[in-house]
Amino acid sequence: MKRSMKLVGTLFIMLMSFATSALAESVTFPKGAATPSETCGECHQALFEEYALGVGSDNHSANRSIPAAVSSAATAHATSKFTPLASGGDVEWCRSCHFAGSFNIPGKNEVGKQLPNAVNAGEISITCATCHLTPEGKVRGIHKTGNAPHASVVEPALRTSAVCAHCHVDTKDTRIVGGQYQTYLEWRDDFKKPGLGAQECQDCHMPRTLRKVAEDSSGAPVAVGRHLWTGGHSTQRLGGSLSLSIIQREKEKANLSFSVTNIGAGHSVPTGPNARGVYLSVDVLDRQGVSRARKDWLFAPNFSARPDDKAFLEQDKKLSGYEGYAQTRADAQGVHEAPVRAGEARLLNWDPALAPGLYTVKAKLRYTTDRFKAPVADDEKEMGSAALLIMNK
Repeated sequence: MKRSMKLVGTLFIMLMSFATSALAESVTFPKGAATPSETCGECHQALFEEYALGVGSDNHSANRSIPAAVSSAATAHATSKFTPLASGGDVEWCRSCHFAGSFNIPGKNEVGKQLPNAVNAGEISITCATCHLTPEGKVRGIHKTGNAPHASVVEPALRTSAVCAHCHVDTKDTRIVGGQYQTYLEWRDDFKKPGLGAQECQDCHMPRTLRKVAEDSSGAPVAVGRHLWTGGHSTQRLGGSLSLSIIQREKEKANLSFSVTNIGAGHSVPTGPNARGVYLSVDVLDRQGVSRARKDWLFAPNFSARPDDKAFLEQDKKLSGYEGYAQTRADAQGVHEAPVRAGEARLLNWDPALAPGLYTVKAKLRYTTDRFKAPVADDEKEMGSAALLIMNK
């Protein structure tokens, strides 16, 4: 009798194990990378709220219920379909990231870049599946899963910058200093190789928190990267990237220097599209608070491998399509400062013509995602400021 009961128990365990295994892989993804993120959000609720709504942006605690409205916005990944340059979607280079298909992540020690496959890509922007779904249809993660309703695989490379390299760099593996779409190469060449730090992209842009990967799972909370990708729209990221100080080079003379140092970013600031810009605005006020001298500098990536310059405007007329439009727009603004590279201390000098007297020098760093807008874009954010009292004789 005991042997029979033991046999029945063993069979029951085997059947349950089989059923659990079958259930664990019952969900498939026939749409591949076009799988809507809402599908994943049914189980991964907190991750979906971060991605789609920006709930908990700037590292605040996430609300566990879907609110009627939130103070922050969806991530750039969730809204990437609606950016002006990506919405056309017909250009293969644009589509490969904004409407990407599944791709394999290269090994950590491999050098190079391969754009995600745009074939059979979706028309719903960058989804959870874009990064997490392998070409074989398995969901990759950094933690081993027990009874997930889909086939899963542990992918250590998901913790590394290699997964970001697919989109956050131009199609070539050649560094263009000061150029646009160089973020991964800036991190690799200016930050990682010189030993400025060991952080991967995720360490800053996906700060970890303890939570269950899926809210209804029986597993214990684990360290999970927040799916907010705080960057150009994040006050915390912007405020901690550059430091600013004012220097009076000679006593009682209006010989000024402005030190702009990249202390907190693992890449150049600004980085990415050439529309990104950082303005350094300086105002010299007399004792009555009246402005007596002003100067502005612009830090921005160049559109192409050469500097933006009005001298090329006539030559730009030979270009066509988007390239002609974008290059002309960049050259029309003229020469500007290159982005401040990781670890770089940029020193800018200015000797304003001032009458003898006491002055307050005020300097401010401002960031915009579109330096070509007029008037100044509404999303402009202050990055830092400094003030210095000087005497000029």
